[in-house]
Amino acid sequence: MDKIEICNMALSRIGASPIEALTEASEAARKCSQFYEHDRRVVLRRYPWPWATRRVELAAMTDSPQDYLYAYRYPADCCYLRKIYAVGPDGHFVPLPDIRYKIVSDASGLVIYTNEPRVVAEYTADVRDTALFDEMFCEALSWKLAASIALKLTGNEQIISMARSEYDLIFNMAVSDAENEQNTPLPPPSSFIRARFETVL
Repeated sequence: MDKIEICNMALSRIGASPIEALTEASEAARKCSQFYEHDRRVVLRRYPWPWATRRVELAAMTDSPQDYLYAYRYPADCCYLRKIYAVGPDGHFVPLPDIRYKIVSDASGLVIYTNEPRVVAEYTADVRDTALFDEMFCEALSWKLAASIALKLTGNEQIISMARSEYDLIFNMAVSDAENEQNTPLPPPSSFIRARFETVL
């Protein structure tokens, strides 16, 4: 499914005529062009979609940040930073619950300050290639776009409200599908539970 197909899904949901290109001289094309990229990023940021998740070790900058030991450039394709992992001497990385970092900006963009000498960033990438979107994400994005363009194209408050409600519903279904597909192991039992089990044995 490409960008035009997603836009036409949104248009069909509010009873508007389809378009052939975002550059054509129609109000529908202008509204889709105005809102598509914004809505795509909004839906991406709301959840750590597996197909948009990246883990990248960051290269330390030469800057000496105030109140921190190290500075790293924010990933260029990052849409939403989810976690920072510290990299150990063996090259493996583990999430540290108490790792402290701060995101600031300079003349070249965003910078991550932290006290860790090596870090891996886990983030949602700013994925533009629609071939990577799963079907439920396309559904959610089309309803989000429909809600954004409905006011100008229909002026019907009921249609706008319907599109917003459907977006929330489909988004939650997409999140549920994504979570069900993950083979995430259960966390290990606490030391207290293990101690009780060992005592019983």
